[in-house]
Amino acid sequence: MYSIEIKTKEKQIPTSPSLYGLFFEDINRAGDGGLYAELLQNRAFDDGVIPEGCRYDTENKLIISPTGWSSSFDCCELEGIAAWKAINGAEIRLTDKGTLNANRKRALQIKFGGGTVLNDGFMGIPVESGKKYRFYMFAKCEKDISVSVMLTSENGKVYAKHRFEINGEYNKYECEFESNASDHNARFALFSDSNETVTLGFVSLFPRDTFCGRENGLRKSLAERLLKLKPAFLRFPGGCIVEGFTKETAFRFKDTIGPVWERKPHWLLWSYMTTNGLGFHEYLQFCEDANIDAMYVFNCGMTCQGRCPDYFDKKHIEEFYEDTVHAILYATAPADTEWGAKRAENGHPEPFLQLKYIEIGNENWGVEYNKRYEYFYKKLKAKFPQFTYISTDHTEKAGLTTEFVDEHFYADPIFFAANTKLYDNLDRQGVNIYCGEYAATVGVKQGTLYGALGEAAFLTGIERNQDKVRMTSYAPLFKNVDYVSWEPDMIVFNNHEDYAIPSYYMLKMFAENRGDFVCGHTVNTESDRRNECGHFTSADGTVIEGKSFSTDIEGSESLRIRFWDRGTVGEEQNHYDWIIENGVSKVVHYNGWSAELICKDVPCNVPCKKNHVEITADEDSFIISFNGEVIHNHTLSEIPHITAVCTIDENSNEVITKIVNFSERDVSLRLSYDTEMDERAEITTLTADSRNAQNSFESPTTVVPNKTEIAAS
Repeated sequence: MYSIEIKTKEKQIPTSPSLYGLFFEDINRAGDGGLYAELLQNRAFDDGVIPEGCRYDTENKLIISPTGWSSSFDCCELEGIAAWKAINGAEIRLTDKGTLNANRKRALQIKFGGGTVLNDGFMGIPVESGKKYRFYMFAKCEKDISVSVMLTSENGKVYAKHRFEINGEYNKYECEFESNASDHNARFALFSDSNETVTLGFVSLFPRDTFCGRENGLRKSLAERLLKLKPAFLRFPGGCIVEGFTKETAFRFKDTIGPVWERKPHWLLWSYMTTNGLGFHEYLQFCEDANIDAMYVFNCGMTCQGRCPDYFDKKHIEEFYEDTVHAILYATAPADTEWGAKRAENGHPEPFLQLKYIEIGNENWGVEYNKRYEYFYKKLKAKFPQFTYISTDHTEKAGLTTEFVDEHFYADPIFFAANTKLYDNLDRQGVNIYCGEYAATVGVKQGTLYGALGEAAFLTGIERNQDKVRMTSYAPLFKNVDYVSWEPDMIVFNNHEDYAIPSYYMLKMFAENRGDFVCGHTVNTESDRRNECGHFTSADGTVIEGKSFSTDIEGSESLRIRFWDRGTVGEEQNHYDWIIENGVSKVVHYNGWSAELICKDVPCNVPCKKNHVEITADEDSFIISFNGEVIHNHTLSEIPHITAVCTIDENSNEVITKIVNFSERDVSLRLSYDTEMDERAEITTLTADSRNAQNSFESPTTVVPNKTEIAAS
């Protein structure tokens, strides 16, 4: 029988109040048409504008950056106007003349002639009978013209209608619709029987019922689902979109504040345009409305290092420093200062009190990052000492002052279940850890119970070490099923409904049951060996046949031999690399997008002569010899069937035990305590008939928590 001995009198560490948070990145169209409640796609008509500095490959529908990174670009204005179409004789075209303002690169010219112009929204516009919708547009026409704006069915049935008289230069025209029917596939339509040409500079359609009733607000159902996780903080705005793949596509705070029709658009490296309507102000407003802390991530002077990086010069680094300073001042300065006044103009005279954390870059590393981290950290810490600063790499190893390190993990469920002790031996006087992005991804793309169990096992290890691993956030948060770039994602939605994957409910259980102290506990469990398999391959990917091979190494090249290579690549990769580089030998396990250092680094150089290497790899252990000397002899950590963590809630006088069964069978488990307990206990269980069970639109509650009571024996 499996057992857990719980020592309630052995208080080990206090729980971290910031342990469970949120990370939002605009990926899978999580912003416009998602959390940001805008219902019209391409509302500023600039979705097809080629990003500055990039060239367009017409044959392959790609944009290519100056450094050579390519990205899909299938909405180019040369081939149509995204989300807009003209029917029944109407004509539309884009123009770069006479746009609404300097940040609007295009306007839409319409010649109706008795025809109609439609916007399809994000795969249809959802309307509900009796619900109200705010609409406005900036339009101009040289002569007087009557234009009707409508919500209609796909076949033209009118649900709501308003008529405007348009004349002269740009004016803002606004109305409120009330739909007389429910339709999840509605359209927005403009109609006129005039032959005059109308120019639209910007349009917008929002449900009136947004989260907290904000006019430029969030989709209520999605925001409320986030709050059910009881988050402590929100990390924003990314993610890779902070870095971009060119200087121009890097995130800039100043482009995301002010009237939405004056904000610059932003081409994301996830291959679509954002209007920046969900901007810095809106993130902070959500944090205030939700009563959670804010973590702002800024670009530290480089583009994404995994996408043909561009390292910015001093001039541009200074530009991003100033942009970051202005962002912080916008959030925190009094209303009688320059940036505080801008915040007040945008409807929030008092400072936002939620900003607490500043992250320097995203997923950046190496010498180039260290230089930039040091520059930003020293200057920002001196100017704004009240904030906690987060590094994206272990910069303390380079001798740099480091408060927090952000670590990311994307791998298979076994990786997480096998790493429950990853943080057990942290230096208690060293840096704090923020596990800023993690998810079981390999083999569980749709979000399964199996993935949630692996993550849960990993989190029991984090909870046992939350004196040093102070914060975590799952990633990504959202997936629009009609625009998928990454899977799995915690919350899945279309234009009118949503559901959560099992990982969401697992995290909800963990966040709702925190306690005040971690107490002592001993888990007695069986374990499974990690039976690895695969080929030996050389650094260039060549499969090594037989028991021996030879290769040449010139100059200061590193030596890399791969074993237990399953032949999968990218996000599905799973292999072990033995590496000799810079005088150090190490073994690294690459699983998904995660790199796990398997055993301690060993000093080792490659002499300028013939060398003999021997690797013996057998199921869960390996021995590596170099020139007759064993330098690595390691057995992989086993996968425990049962993992657990135990906390005490002093206010309710409760013992909270979180238990994960990662095995493929039911087990009998005995819990024993060092003190007298109540006769009954409440159990919340997340399980299903199959570890591959998942939720869906058709069956959103296949894997959800269930509460029961049991009698103590």
